[in-house]
Amino acid sequence: MTKKSVIAVLLFFIMLVSSVVVASSRIFVKAEEVLGLKGNSYVLVEADSLQILASKNETEKLPVASICKLMTTLITMEYIDSGNISLSDEVTISEHASSMEGSQAFLDAGSKYTVEELLKTVIIASANDSSVALAEYIAGSENNFVALMNKRASELGMNDTIYENATGLNTMGQHSTALDTAKVLREVNKHDIYHKYCKVWMDKLVHPSGRETELVNTNRLVRYYDKCISGKTGFTDEAGYCLSSIADNGNMKLIAVTLQCQNANDRFEDSVKLFNWGFANYKANKLVDSTITQEVDIKLGGKEKLVVAPERDFVKVTKIQDNGGVDISYEYKKISAPIKENDVCGKITIVDSNGVVLDEINIIAKESVDKAKLSQIFGDIVEDWQIL
Repeated sequence: MTKKSVIAVLLFFIMLVSSVVVASSRIFVKAEEVLGLKGNSYVLVEADSLQILASKNETEKLPVASICKLMTTLITMEYIDSGNISLSDEVTISEHASSMEGSQAFLDAGSKYTVEELLKTVIIASANDSSVALAEYIAGSENNFVALMNKRASELGMNDTIYENATGLNTMGQHSTALDTAKVLREVNKHDIYHKYCKVWMDKLVHPSGRETELVNTNRLVRYYDKCISGKTGFTDEAGYCLSSIADNGNMKLIAVTLQCQNANDRFEDSVKLFNWGFANYKANKLVDSTITQEVDIKLGGKEKLVVAPERDFVKVTKIQDNGGVDISYEYKKISAPIKENDVCGKITIVDSNGVVLDEINIIAKESVDKAKLSQIFGDIVEDWQIL
């Protein structure tokens, strides 16, 4: 074989290997391009870390219709958790609330409903009238409540979101993004009261008059896709058909958000395709576990050891075939009593193979330790002296 022939063969094999590498990369990195998704904007993220696995126009500002009610629901649940309101509180329905169009619980103006009844109808049936009734009860008016919504959005890093009402009914200035929607759904998903109702397929609201309204869940994935644990739909002519949902395969939770689909079927089909692709190609590695405790030395305390743990988990999502190797270092402060539960005692730093800091997590005290009494300190000194 001539020298030119050898070079030609080598070049051929180099091109062949390169094409295989590119093809392999596309299977896992750009697989969303071959899923045939129809929404104009979407994102698939790991639910805890919000690590993006697939996306298209995920930060484009768009109307998201009733998905706005995720924030209405979140604020209501946070007010319940803080003790500002309770599930058993009775809410008198205003004319403004009862006049809402679109999806409704058909509330009677002047009648009283409990906070739990109203919240149930928002979570299951996306009721606009119940959303406004809750907003007025919490903040005095829907406008005041919208200010709370925008404040909470800012706190969650939803920098491309503006709310103008509690329902998602179309206005000129109201918008959000697929990525911001994933952020608020992650927060909503943390609340037990949400999970009491988010998978209910059908229920009813019994009005004070005895009249009944049938409630049907607008997110049909909770019935037809076994991994789906929650979600919120949205539709207006301006927003198109939208869906935000969470699915869990036992190893990890994924959030899929699809916006501006042309019909209801597309939003459900796109979401299922994203979930299936994510579960087939990725796994979650919990590298820091906040439930695992350890004991460290504490000086001048009523006890010699202090129980500490990471403040939160750290999860890294990797392709199925990867081990997700990172470097994790623990740095502790010099700990002296007194110390209170949740005081910071150190720091965990997670660094990837390129030296990039992925996260920093506080190490916190899991108990309170008072300063040792003088008699105890003296006794320890005497004991040490006797040993010597």
